Order: sequence, then C-alpha cells, then structure tokens
Amino acid sequence: MINFTYAFQRVVAALDKIGSRYLVVGSTAAGAWGVARSTRDVDIVAVITKDSVESFLSELDDGDLYVPVESARSASLNGGSFNILHTSSGGKVDVFICSPDDQFEKMRLDRRVRLEILGLETWVATPEDVILSKLKWRLETRSDTQWRDCIEIAAAQNLDISHMRSWSSQLGISTDLEELLIEIDNSSE
Repeated sequence: MINFTYAFQRVVAALDKIGSRYLVVGSTAAGAWGVARSTRDVDIVAVITKDSVESFLSELDDGDLYVPVESARSASLNGGSFNILHTSSGGKVDVFICSPDDQFEKMRLDRRVRLEILGLETWVATPEDVILSKLKWRLETRSDTQWRDCIEIAAAQNLDISHMRSWSSQLGISTDLEELLIEIDNSSE
C-alpha cells in the first residue's frame, strides 16, 4: 500500500519554511470534505517563484525524495507542475505552481482553511472551491468521478452558494453548477 504521509509532510514543511502560500486540492481536499475514495497522490497548489524555488528544493534535498529539479525550476518560471516522490513508500505529491495572475487561484488561496490532513495541520481548499475546481476540470473530461466527488461534497457540506454562482459564471461552469444544485436538492427530498 502506498503511504503518502512522509512525502506530504516533507513538502508541506518545505513550503512552510520558505513562507510559500499553498493549499491542498484534488481528491485529498475532497476527502477532507466528505468524499471517501482512494487516490494515487496528494495535489498541492503553491506559490513558488524563481526567487524561492532554490530554497524549496534545498529543503527537500536529503536523498529520501526524488525531486525533478529542472522541472521544478521550469514550473517556477513558466507555470505548470512537477511531482515529488518518496521512493521507498511510493508516496507522491503533485505540486502545481500558481500563477500570480490567476484570479481563481488567488481567491482559493485567500479562502483556504486549516485542517488536519494525514496527521498534519495544513491549508486546504474550501468545499466550495474544491467543487468549483472539480467542475472546471470536468469541463474538459466530463469525468463521472469528478461529478460524484462534487455531489458527495455538496451533500455533506453547508455551501456558500452565492460564492459558487459568482465564480461559476467566471469559470464557464454555471450550467454544471446549477445541474449539481438541482441534483442535490432532489436527493434531499
């Protein structure tokens, strides 16, 4: 069985040490809000710049982790993502570099909350923002898994619908959000 704890704790510690704003997203964040399913990695959105990337890499450089240094440097300059792998446990963390110009990512970082994830107090996307992100991702994939995650989160949480409607129009996902809200309303009757 894959153990994410070590890699996740090391990445979070490195981000905290360099003073980076970050948040857990994806399936792990969905799990924090009521979705029970397995995942192959932990996804983190982080602000890592060309000025902070070397400090971040230095914090992870002890031989326990595989860090694709050039991919991390490139992502800090051009955006994108890279993976950090704990080779002995199989734990993997995907780090997505947040563009300072991306208003959706800025909003998610501003609204993040502290929760315990894998035994560590850390920053996590709000349930509303996890749903918005999953609906945005679903635009391209029409993934049933993303849809089920959204339904489970919405059913388990008291959501700020006005926030979601405001952002859904900006993200081009209003139709999917309204369909989700109807489905949740129908299932609660």
